[in-house]
Amino acid sequence: MSEVTLELDRPVPAWALRASLALLSAATLAVAFAGTGPRPPAVLDVGFVALVGAAVLVPGLGLAALVVLVAGTRLLVGDPPALAVVMVLVLLVHLTLWAGAVCARTSWRTRVEVAVLVRGLREVAVVQVGAQLLAVVAMLLVGVSESDLWRAAALVAALTLAAVMLPRPNA
Repeated sequence: MSEVTLELDRPVPAWALRASLALLSAATLAVAFAGTGPRPPAVLDVGFVALVGAAVLVPGLGLAALVVLVAGTRLLVGDPPALAVVMVLVLLVHLTLWAGAVCARTSWRTRVEVAVLVRGLREVAVVQVGAQLLAVVAMLLVGVSESDLWRAAALVAALTLAAVMLPRPNA
């Protein structure tokens, strides 16, 4: 079996990518649970730490999406958060999913060129414009009527936008 070696200008090691996934996942959960409402029991906190750890250790399982699902569920059962919190959470969710996808394509020995990451982040930024507008519209709808139907519709719209806009790995 032969091995190919490439010379990279500015490589980012896989441990740094996985550390960013851990930070983004933890920040997503922290922002989602920082608002008003019941605090999770200590057992769930331990579960969240285990979830973030598993997402980092085995990113190919797609556990970053489970982190996002937990954060979204928290928003559905809690009081509507402030617009700024929603906008930060939308950004964190998107970055967490993107980092999870990048980490899923790498092994522990992988080094990724900075230019590749910057190009991916540019794509994230383009999608963020639409996602942030959708978040503002959703929050306006929640302000008009605080029924769970509007929040569910906003969540479905956000998930649909994410499913359509997120890049898919080439097979």
